[in-house]
Amino acid sequence: MAWIDQHLEKFIKDCFPERYVYAYHEYRTWQSSRYLYVTTVLKDDKDLHYEYIGGAVELHLEGKYQSSDYKYFAKELRFQTSRNPKLHWLGWQGRNQCRCRIDAATDNWEQLMNAFVEIMGIFDPIIEKIIRRTSVNPSVEAYKGDTVFSEEGLNDDEVCLATCSLGKLFGNNLVIPDYQRNYCWEDKQVKALWDSLKEIPHDGEYHLGTIILQKDPNGNYAVIDGQQRLVTLTLIVRELNYQGNMPLLTQKFLSENSKKHVANSRWLIKHLTSRSYDETLCSRIINQLIFTVLILKESRLDLAYTFFSNENSKGVPLSDYDLLKAHHLRYIFIEKQAEHLASRWNDLIENDYPSLEKTLAAHLFRLRKWMRKKNFNPDERFCVKEEFSSALILPEIPPFGEKFDFYEKIQGGSHFFAYTEHFVNRFKQFSGTRQVRALRNHLKWESHWKYADVIETLLFGYYLKFGEQYLTEALFCISGYIAQHRYEATRALAYKIREYAKDSEIVMMIDQASSPTFFLAECVSTIKKNGRDVEEQGIGMRFYQRLQDMFSDLYDDFTDMTIIDKYNNEYL
Repeated sequence: MAWIDQHLEKFIKDCFPERYVYAYHEYRTWQSSRYLYVTTVLKDDKDLHYEYIGGAVELHLEGKYQSSDYKYFAKELRFQTSRNPKLHWLGWQGRNQCRCRIDAATDNWEQLMNAFVEIMGIFDPIIEKIIRRTSVNPSVEAYKGDTVFSEEGLNDDEVCLATCSLGKLFGNNLVIPDYQRNYCWEDKQVKALWDSLKEIPHDGEYHLGTIILQKDPNGNYAVIDGQQRLVTLTLIVRELNYQGNMPLLTQKFLSENSKKHVANSRWLIKHLTSRSYDETLCSRIINQLIFTVLILKESRLDLAYTFFSNENSKGVPLSDYDLLKAHHLRYIFIEKQAEHLASRWNDLIENDYPSLEKTLAAHLFRLRKWMRKKNFNPDERFCVKEEFSSALILPEIPPFGEKFDFYEKIQGGSHFFAYTEHFVNRFKQFSGTRQVRALRNHLKWESHWKYADVIETLLFGYYLKFGEQYLTEALFCISGYIAQHRYEATRALAYKIREYAKDSEIVMMIDQASSPTFFLAECVSTIKKNGRDVEEQGIGMRFYQRLQDMFSDLYDDFTDMTIIDKYNNEYL
């Protein structure tokens, strides 16, 4: 067996100067742990190489070549060499057939060089052929099937249901309405769709959920639900060199954010497809990817949204915000207004989703529940949608008198959209205050964040009533009250902390106070235990110390002497 050392490494490098050669031969290591490898005809690709190890020369498929993206590449190598009696496909580290050993002598340097030359002569031409065949995706012919939807009952019922392939869908004039023109898929969604496409069987269909279309008098089909999937599928089959109709390529996105997401998806798709060696994938996507298509003919937008199901995109639930948008648009009977509000809502989702989520699903949701002394489970499906849906009314008495109080009843339609925008803007202003920044900064460790989250909700309720007047004092009083639970409880259970906040009646104290002084006086009087009462060193004491640091940073903002005295007694 040829001994692996720096001399052998130099010899092999001289034999194959155009390829990358690497050897591991650390001083005082066993020969059994040493190896030497030479790259294939793909000279810069170290994951695919020929390796001398354990006295034998092998082809190794490592790294990316062990991923599902390259399974067809590896399968082709195995298939084209399966009848060669000198080759033996073997497993490695729990993976099947990821290395191939050649029967060749390696007793000396000359024999080893010949073994490398022999295995290169077998595999290099196969690798070149596969790469040459897949470096440019072969053209995929246009869909040749029927493209006409069966619209039986559409004129009478204003809705019909059809099942069709992506090719048939693309055979129609699809358009994206202006109010739907936002594209916000991130890498995660694109990769998930790509992984789903690779599951399309060679001899069967693969269903990818529901698409909702709205037919106009000119025969165009507006995509009401499913445009994210259809846009991404268009980018994928285009990259796979599909030659057929792709109607969404003519559609343009107006927002800069959407353009950036499209550009990112195009780059990612180019990367994903470059690693795919499945020649039939594009054809299977066009002909065997099946959708349930709901077609509407009514021109009014509210009817289209009536048919939103609770699930879309291969069983991924619609969010509360999708359903709220659909719910409230049904109350708007002037189509231009509906399109305008839908467009503003899409912009909010696309550009300010974290603020919307924190405002509606966290703070306002809790404040509205606590105002009525109700417990709740924030993980319950569609609980946010239910809370902010249109309230019941008597048919004879029209609703009026909205003031944008957080607890007011939600009126169906434009009131909800204005209500949401109003409070999202207030929340963004609130988030910029020194007090909120200090709260988030000092209580973000351990389980302290669970208390900080509830404290922030209650402080937001105060801010909505009084703005920044005595906001530091309000933070001191609210934190002091909620901290009592931390000092007494052995575990920070989120639902218990929420119940404690509800039972505190702090929300009601704020609402009934006509001035900050009434709230601050009542709230501070209810604080019976502080951090100085915590004797043992533990998480309660660490929580107290974090509060101490926070109010030390905010000390200059205190203006009320009663609160300052309280602070000095508790924290100094």
